[in-house]
Amino acid sequence: MKPFWIYPIYTSILALILILLVPRKDIKKLAFQSILLGGVADFIILNLFIFIIKKNIYINFYPFGAGKIAFFLPIAWTIWFIIFFYLLPEKKISRYIYITVSAAYSTFFANVLYNLDIIQWKYEKVFLPFLIYICWFFTAIYLKEKIEKSIL
Repeated sequence: MKPFWIYPIYTSILALILILLVPRKDIKKLAFQSILLGGVADFIILNLFIFIIKKNIYINFYPFGAGKIAFFLPIAWTIWFIIFFYLLPEKKISRYIYITVSAAYSTFFANVLYNLDIIQWKYEKVFLPFLIYICWFFTAIYLKEKIEKSIL
């Protein structure tokens, strides 16, 4: 199987999990924040890394991409964040554990993608990605709550 098939396969699996796990009304409720803090944030973070390190992180996405961005990435991150926000616990200690485990999972999955030759990453492969994910997830939750307060 060619590596570029990982993108639509993973996005389809996430979409199936979303449909099976999250009620439709909650998908609609969480869509705006998830598009903004998942798909758009991923696009911004990737372009920031491309600018800083002068190299694209994601590779082997042809024919599912344009320029240096894979088509399915923002969709997958949007779906992932809908699930992430839906399952987010209310209690603080549970939240910290949840965010830490989510960042650890994302780090693990990023290393799987590295091993599958889907991403190129010439830097430290555990602590740096974990730090990036944990900062992203804490910031996303903070901004989501700010958005909800301003809308309501």
